[in-house]
Amino acid sequence: MKKNIITAAALLLASCAFGQTKPLIGIIFKGTDSTGHQAAIRNTVEDAFLRAKRFDFVERDELNEVKAQPTESAQLSAMKELKAQYLLVGNVVSVMEDQKQSKLPVFGNAVTQQTEIIFNVKVLDVNSGEMVAAGNFSNTGKGKNGFNDALAGTRGRLDKFVRENFSLTATIASVEEKNTYGDAVKVLLSAGKAVDLREGDEFKVYEAVDVNVDGKKITRKKTVGKIIVSRIEDEHFSVCTVVEGAGEITRLAGNGATLRCELTAEAPRKLFFQK
Repeated sequence: MKKNIITAAALLLASCAFGQTKPLIGIIFKGTDSTGHQAAIRNTVEDAFLRAKRFDFVERDELNEVKAQPTESAQLSAMKELKAQYLLVGNVVSVMEDQKQSKLPVFGNAVTQQTEIIFNVKVLDVNSGEMVAAGNFSNTGKGKNGFNDALAGTRGRLDKFVRENFSLTATIASVEEKNTYGDAVKVLLSAGKAVDLREGDEFKVYEAVDVNVDGKKITRKKTVGKIIVSRIEDEHFSVCTVVEGAGEITRLAGNGATLRCELTAEAPRKLFFQK
């Protein structure tokens, strides 16, 4: 019983120290919305970040106050007060509805309603003010549901935008198993079901090293190895197999260094009939 209590306490401490912390992001769009198009586009953008399961979101009421700020600099300051890491600023360039004529055999001319949407987004680092990602999106839909169809057609590109610009990151919480030479074989990663991690996902392991370049401090990601998820423990932890850099990972972890991990390859998703 005593051993079980100690083990539970150790897991709780590890969860507090290394549990996955998601970055906080706020999403606003420029201008007013008299047609409802902007709100629909904003929701579609937010859904892409929701699907990634890698972010927490600033509340809408708080974002209204951020949007009301007169300048982008003031908006960033307001976001900083909310402890957010990112501000996404979107802009609806145009929503154009048009009638397109086409010739059909036997039936002659036909008129089809067509809707084209164009919008762009940029993501700013709240602390530095620097732009970390930007993208332009456009699509066309036909018929009565042209706008909704056009918007739905941007989903894949939005998912790709999030995936390519905001890699999942986590921390090595502990070395779980060593080989006969004392090098790490298994490590515990601070990410699990909560961020939709899967067995087979690959991470590069790096140490964040501050480098002074021309008087400016720049953080360098020094790659030290590679790990692959072998077992999902729970919502917040997974066990990973070390496939590269076992000696260096062991040495740095033993010296108390913080080893971060960045998702580099996702395991194929299983189909609904596969276990």
